[in-house]
Amino acid sequence: MISKYSITSSFIFLLFITSSTDATSRLAPALYVLGDSLLDSGNNNYLQTIIKANYSPYGEDFVNKSTGRFSNGKTVADFI
Repeated sequence: MISKYSITSSFIFLLFITSSTDATSRLAPALYVLGDSLLDSGNNNYLQTIIKANYSPYGEDFVNKSTGRFSNGKTVADFI
């Protein structure tokens, strides 16, 4: 049976190895986030539809402009 010492030391070793890498050298050029309304608030500025979100209050937490997204501000994906 594996002892608590070996599990703990293995965990600390893996934590040390993964934290020593340079995260800035691995930035992704784009993110495609699908499926969750907390991450994807939609954008219909480029669609021919009656229902639009390019007026106030949509986007009021952005720099005083409507974004066409069905949200008043930034989502989690905007901060990633």
